[in-house]
Amino acid sequence: MFRKPGNGIIRVALFPLLLMFWQHIFGTDIPLIGPALCAVFLTTSSKPPPLKMVLLMTVVLFATAWLQAAISNLLLDQPLVYYSVLYVVFVWCMQRARENPQDLLATLLIVSTAMIAVFSRQKGIDVTQVPLGLAKNIAIAAFTAYLSYFLVPGGEPIAADAKPAPHEAVHTEIWHIAFKAAAVLLVLVYAIRWELVQSTIMIIVVALVIKDPDPANGHSYGIRRLLATYAGFLYALPVLGMNMLQTNLVGHIGMALVCALLMGIHAMQKRASFNTFQLLYSGFVVLVYYGLTNSAGSAFVEDGKRLGAILSAVLLGIVVLILLQPRNTAHNAM
Repeated sequence: MFRKPGNGIIRVALFPLLLMFWQHIFGTDIPLIGPALCAVFLTTSSKPPPLKMVLLMTVVLFATAWLQAAISNLLLDQPLVYYSVLYVVFVWCMQRARENPQDLLATLLIVSTAMIAVFSRQKGIDVTQVPLGLAKNIAIAAFTAYLSYFLVPGGEPIAADAKPAPHEAVHTEIWHIAFKAAAVLLVLVYAIRWELVQSTIMIIVVALVIKDPDPANGHSYGIRRLLATYAGFLYALPVLGMNMLQTNLVGHIGMALVCALLMGIHAMQKRASFNTFQLLYSGFVVLVYYGLTNSAGSAFVEDGKRLGAILSAVLLGIVVLILLQPRNTAHNAM
């Protein structure tokens, strides 16, 4: 294909969605993971994802998910002990995030812990095959990302390379870490107990909002996550409308691709960062998937639930940051 300036946004807009439709048609063991990760790989930078990063993600996510699945099965009839172990895991993740807010292991461990806990404790799914399914989907997502660069090469960068943001580590004491881990565990326990539909995303978002030792960065992430989900919801509305009209799959695919391109063009005009593109497209494929797999009325309801869940999670995370702030202010004033 010719090297056109718009190839960058074409890759990001088309290939995660095409992978999602492919998996919807031919089936997959874990829906949405592959397309969402493909969107992440294509929005990490203006270059193809480094093979080292892909391999590291595969190994770490497989190992952490396997460990979580083993612990879950071992302590299936001992919920108190199981949640105590999860608390230790969250403390360790918050400790690593205190040293390095971008720590990949801490983030992936939070994701795998939330997934395995919800699958096993809320949905009653046998989680022994989840680690292999995750590794498989990472490989598929990476292959799709590399294929997109081969078929649609070059193009202008969709965003400027990220610059290190000003960082002020405020939440550095051990009680901060313990409090944050307890907050994430409480969200996990009650989301599972109340059988919330969007349990996994709520747990992950709360953890990602509060894990950074700089509360300003956590607050900024929460707002960006909420705005990106809201924007994705608006651009997914035409696709949901196609669902209500009961159009065929070709119509769904065409409308979804057009909306994805328009969303990307609008984000480029607003000079969105790579991180914002990542949140936009990883969330957009999920919203389109709900519209594709649910009936006309319930598709709006399911996407609305996801938006509401992320709003609730961001608000919970910000409340945790507010509860931690007074002690820090008093400490800094001394």
